Amino acid sequence: MCGIVGVFDYHGGSLSEQDLVLMRDRMRRRGPDDAGLFVHQQSNLFVGLGHRRLSIIDLSPLGQQPMSTADGSLWIVFNGEIFNYQELRDVLLRTGRYHFRSHSDTEVLLYAVREWGLDGCLRRIRGMYAFALFDKCNGSLTLVRDPLGVKPLYYLHESGRFAFASEIKAILAMPGMKPSINDQAFYHYLTFANAPAPLTFFNGILKVEAGTYFSVDQNGQVSSVRYWDAAQFTPHTSPLEETAYIEELRRLLRQSVARRMVSDVPVGVFLSGGVDSSLNVALMAEVLDRPVETFSIGIAGDPSNEFEYARRVANHFGTNHHEMVIDDEAFISLLPRMAYAQDEPLADPVCVPIYYISQLARESGTPVIQVGEGSDEIFAGYQMYHLFDRWNRRAYEPYCKWPNAFRSFIYQLSRKHVSKEMEDALRRASESEPLFLGNAIAFWDCEKSNLLLEPFHDQEHSSRYVQSLLHSINARDPLASIIQTELKNRLPELLLMRVDKMSMANSIETRVPFLDEDLVAFALSIPSSLKNKNGQPKYILKQAARGIIPDEIIDRKKWGFCGSASNMLSSVLVEYAKSRILDSPLIRERFHYASVEQLFVAHQKQKRFNSFKIWNLLNLVLWYDCWIMQAWKESESVSSNC
Repeated sequence: MCGIVGVFDYHGGSLSEQDLVLMRDRMRRRGPDDAGLFVHQQSNLFVGLGHRRLSIIDLSPLGQQPMSTADGSLWIVFNGEIFNYQELRDVLLRTGRYHFRSHSDTEVLLYAVREWGLDGCLRRIRGMYAFALFDKCNGSLTLVRDPLGVKPLYYLHESGRFAFASEIKAILAMPGMKPSINDQAFYHYLTFANAPAPLTFFNGILKVEAGTYFSVDQNGQVSSVRYWDAAQFTPHTSPLEETAYIEELRRLLRQSVARRMVSDVPVGVFLSGGVDSSLNVALMAEVLDRPVETFSIGIAGDPSNEFEYARRVANHFGTNHHEMVIDDEAFISLLPRMAYAQDEPLADPVCVPIYYISQLARESGTPVIQVGEGSDEIFAGYQMYHLFDRWNRRAYEPYCKWPNAFRSFIYQLSRKHVSKEMEDALRRASESEPLFLGNAIAFWDCEKSNLLLEPFHDQEHSSRYVQSLLHSINARDPLASIIQTELKNRLPELLLMRVDKMSMANSIETRVPFLDEDLVAFALSIPSSLKNKNGQPKYILKQAARGIIPDEIIDRKKWGFCGSASNMLSSVLVEYAKSRILDSPLIRERFHYASVEQLFVAHQKQKRFNSFKIWNLLNLVLWYDCWIMQAWKESESVSSNC
């Protein structure tokens, strides 16, 4: 696991090696063990690649990056892990054409590209990755992000130069960069709690989308390819027997966990005591010859913490178990630093416990951790999915078949007499947009119309994004459509992003067994009727788990990691949020102040629906203070000293 950075200046002269070093070292926590640099200059082309290393596989200097093929024609900087690299290495060795200098997966990746081409390589590798390839032969640079978006990758393309990095802060360290807010990302964030790819919160800086690669040549021409898409996998039209699905799931789960045990340093698990993390523990215990290192966290004063279940699992499998509790003081002390680590706001309060449990793992000497993200998305584990599925089948789809004019009439007639959620649903129905947009919606469009000042309320932003999302979905039933929607945005750009940012802030590598490419492809082929059977979400995975983990864990009530914003936002944190939000220049510049004040009044009566909204705005103003106000203060300071 590493931090990668690079510049590709095809007009020459505007960037230097010193600039590259400054950018690279902004990501020191992603790679505290080593650093590397490669610079290439030819006529008007300046190429620089930088790397910060967190040593996990091949701890020797031979694993250093940037790395090249033996003839120096192909260079790479690589962030992530290729879990089947040893099998691929054996295949490449049998050709007799390659001699490996290291035992690293990075070198295998280089020669896999050389042997099979980039597309052939991507079909064969299994892992989590974001990497850049510079081909000296044709002067091109190619960026690649893994199929599910486990690892982030950002880029800037302007003024004859191209730059990329694992973190936005590295790109902002370039000369002449002045951060400013991307209004589209701002508008989407208020709904989705993240900026959907390819947008970021910073004008000019974009994300590489999951399952995508693109190249830029020495003339600045860009070409892009989506090489993996959840929409290519749909439920079987001729289903297998239930027992066949269970048997294959168990095989793929064992394969996935075993793949992610490849490491030259200790590996552990974040254990909540739920099905997913408990399966990780159980399957790791099958292959380890020592106790599994497990880590759990709870919120002070919260009676619903999961320590009891986590301890049962730890005792059952004889793990070396670690626990910690965090309180209001821990939350508040982290928040400004969290905004810096996130780069852009991620409105999920789980960021805080992930940060602290990552810190605990690091202090305990376990720099690699397996996590349970992705399971609820691919196996439909959220009750909300099934509510939307029923609403789609019984009401929304039949209603959307009525004439457009009639739907528009109903919307205009009823919009002032229904809740904001219903008003928004009727509006989307009138425009043939999908009902489900994500499992964690903060503010619906109709709410934003009351919240934002007129210059910043542009519903076209939302409609364009929703339409593009709709066109990318290829599903025969509503539940499969819901899952594909989650894999497009919420999973890669919120859930996985929060884990990456908070764990890497503590120099911890997290691995995601449930997002193994083979497992995901199979899970997406399972009929929806087996993902929700007899009213039981995640039915087929729970059946596969029986006999591997205790039934009491499988049959317990589902509870999110540390709960939700409702239980994490104590009265102390709400008062802190109120002070930071209402004092923020951003709120006064872009929001109806009275509407924001009213949000805190409403929270006193209904915490469940307003806590997430408050957390959304708190993250927003913390980000603004860290990245926009601070940059403005620094520029003012420079101006005053000139």
